[in-house]
Amino acid sequence: MTTQYDVLVVALNELIEINNSRIEGYTKAAEDIDGGELKGVFQAMITESEGFVKSLTIHVEKFDGDPTTKSTFMGKIHQTWLDFKASITSHNRETILSSCEFGDKAAIEVYDTTLALEKVESSPELENLLMSQKSSIAESLKIIQSLKSSTSDEKAE
Repeated sequence: MTTQYDVLVVALNELIEINNSRIEGYTKAAEDIDGGELKGVFQAMITESEGFVKSLTIHVEKFDGDPTTKSTFMGKIHQTWLDFKASITSHNRETILSSCEFGDKAAIEVYDTTLALEKVESSPELENLLMSQKSSIAESLKIIQSLKSSTSDEKAE
């Protein structure tokens, strides 16, 4: 019989996986981008997700679960798409930023789903942690969207 704790552990592991995918995506983006200022932005987002994984791992263990070390299946598909697009667009800044935007939007959706779980809602500590992580990713998304918009504006001139 599946308990609410089992469901919670699965959901937290999905958050670990999405953050591992985010780390992989931003690492790839940092490698593919020519602009030096973006490498620093991407590195900050990598470091952010590494911290999220550590915090989430502690909570999975607290609920007697086994933390995952994998990325999401969708993350792997997204990474393959990113690799393909990068190979045909020769490290295009707007394409890379679009891919990062896609990944962060997906991460926010997974956080929303997890935050709706009853066990999360009944644990203020965990709920605050997840809300804080989601908020940080949303801020990162705004940065990516702003950079993408400024790239589009530069092209239009």
